[in-house]
Amino acid sequence: MKIEIFEKNYTVKEKLRDLIQKKIEKLEKYFNKDVQCKVVCSMRGKDRFKMEITLSTAGRFIRSEVESDNMYTNLDTCLSKIERQVVKYSDKLLAKRRKEFVNDLMFFDEVPEFTTPKIVKTKAFDLVPITEQEAIEQLELLDNDFYVFLNNKTHRVNVIYKRADGDYGVIDTKF
Repeated sequence: MKIEIFEKNYTVKEKLRDLIQKKIEKLEKYFNKDVQCKVVCSMRGKDRFKMEITLSTAGRFIRSEVESDNMYTNLDTCLSKIERQVVKYSDKLLAKRRKEFVNDLMFFDEVPEFTTPKIVKTKAFDLVPITEQEAIEQLELLDNDFYVFLNNKTHRVNVIYKRADGDYGVIDTKF
């Protein structure tokens, strides 16, 4: 497993770096192919620490993001969220021998029960070319987390979304 640790307004001490390496490497047993892991540690405000962990394998991504007043707590919380996601989507993400490791969970005492989500509503709308700024205005008017639009510059479908820091992000589709 390749683990990269990035720092944003925060310096990762050697003790934390070693702990991150040690704990994340334990997740390797869940995957049957090469896994890349990106860990971003940042400081937000005076006493708030944020950790983001993103695992990527075979074109799939598993991500967890936590913010608290303690980076060590963030690590444990992120890893338990990731393990939960891995167990939940085991049919798609994990090796074929699921039963071998389900009995040896690292962050849970027992296998969590999951219900399969279902689509309960479908919306259809016409896409009219608009600018990114107009898409932001529509997003704010609708009070949603994201807005799908046809970008008038690229003529591709884009998604604009509000980020946790209050700024906006754009997802550009390619096909």
